[in-house]
Amino acid sequence: MGGSRGDPRTRPLRGATMIRIGVLCLLCLLSLPAFGDGERPRVQVEAGPLAGERREGVDRFLGIPYAAAPTGERRWRPPAPATGWDGLRDVTVAGAACPQASQQAIGVAPARQDEDCLFLNVWAPADAERLPVMVWIHGGAHRFGAGSLPYYEGASLAGRGVVVVTLNYRLGYLGYFSHPALDGEDAGGNFGFMDQLAALHWVQRNIAAFGGDPARVTVFGESAGGVAVLMLMASPEAEGLFAGAIVQSGGGWAMLPDAVAMRRRVQAGLDRIDMPADADASVLRAVPAERLVDAIAADRSLGFGPFVDGVSVVRQPVDVFRNGRQASVPLLIGSNTWEGSLMQALDPGEQGRRLADSKAVRELYRNETQDDAVRQQLLFGDLVFGAPARWIAAMQARKSSAWLYRFGYVRSGRRGQVPGVGHGSEIPYVFDVLGRSGGGASMSEMSEADLRMSRDVADCWVAFATHGRPDCVFAPWDAYSRRRDNTMDIADDEARQVQRLRAPILDAIDRFFSPDARR
Repeated sequence: MGGSRGDPRTRPLRGATMIRIGVLCLLCLLSLPAFGDGERPRVQVEAGPLAGERREGVDRFLGIPYAAAPTGERRWRPPAPATGWDGLRDVTVAGAACPQASQQAIGVAPARQDEDCLFLNVWAPADAERLPVMVWIHGGAHRFGAGSLPYYEGASLAGRGVVVVTLNYRLGYLGYFSHPALDGEDAGGNFGFMDQLAALHWVQRNIAAFGGDPARVTVFGESAGGVAVLMLMASPEAEGLFAGAIVQSGGGWAMLPDAVAMRRRVQAGLDRIDMPADADASVLRAVPAERLVDAIAADRSLGFGPFVDGVSVVRQPVDVFRNGRQASVPLLIGSNTWEGSLMQALDPGEQGRRLADSKAVRELYRNETQDDAVRQQLLFGDLVFGAPARWIAAMQARKSSAWLYRFGYVRSGRRGQVPGVGHGSEIPYVFDVLGRSGGGASMSEMSEADLRMSRDVADCWVAFATHGRPDCVFAPWDAYSRRRDNTMDIADDEARQVQRLRAPILDAIDRFFSPDARR
């Protein structure tokens, strides 16, 4: 024992040494992640470290670049990896939205816009570990919207035990463009779709840092975002990037234009800003983004967006589904009862109006409405969204599993004032923001039944992302089969599973307009 007195490992610690150790311990404590509300959770992604914000047990990281700025020479090129940064990057404010015109149809126009817009946002429960991930692709006719709009606030979903990601992608002519000046670049023209793929690749590489499980990603979207989900399911380039899919009002029957048709449409827009057809690539890339927004703003016809460019989109998605070559993942798909509300913002054309006024269609809808305008809107909704959703569910049921819904819950204060649930009106329920920021009317206008439905729908969507099936509190829900033709009818009085819901109408539409009828 006496010999150990001189061993430096057992000597009493002196004052200076104690001070140094104390300082080191303090520095270590200061470098640990913060755990209180309002403090700064930190994560490391491939481009550098991030500092977010914690509120009510949910960590928020807003405005994360997932790709390099698509500006200057990078305009109309595939997305490149985000440029790295030195030091801690503050991500508590959402990034700019992609350039777009003002549009009342989406409710809120993003105030801050810039061509440097390839940002995403992440919400995760504090101390999350290998949780399911839900990646949202916003709608807006491929021309409007942003992942940062208030009704896509992901905190409520994240509080249910998932990691939520919302993203921006290039829109309008900046996102979907075909011009002879770019033919030699072999980039195709579906830059917005390429952005979505790039964001999903980013999620695979980085989401574990936020506590997400890259093997359990569900991609979900509404309207144009729903179209994007179907395109991802049909794309070989998206294989392995997600394990489940949710399509809200995404159609499914549309035939994408080819590059020639897209080129004509683009040139018609460029003519509106006096851009010559023989302009070269350098001239086109120098056009201010605002002028390109002006060029497309006057085009109110349907169908703008992705096209078959032979590069990122090589087949018609509808043909991929019909031939059973889509992703073998669980699918939740449906539409709303008054999708035709969209007609107030978009022009269906004279042919559509004549069809709605035909004797056969009048007879088909005679038990639903006698109003000419409402009948036109109901037909539009069934033709573009309702019948295609049922067809896609049938195609997916052959490959994996699918669940079909029809959302018809009108909040208490609006019943009797509208024919049904308008296009996009289910979103506040899905994100459980009803009565709060971006959720439509104020909280004081919501009944307890309204708020309960909002909670139940959000729970249902999260259950699907977690388990691969919609274990919903409001009613048992079986996977779709063509023989049973079963739909979850989410109505004002109750939600229940119904067989052959509105089958005479949908069957008639199928006979004349479905992809099977085109063969």
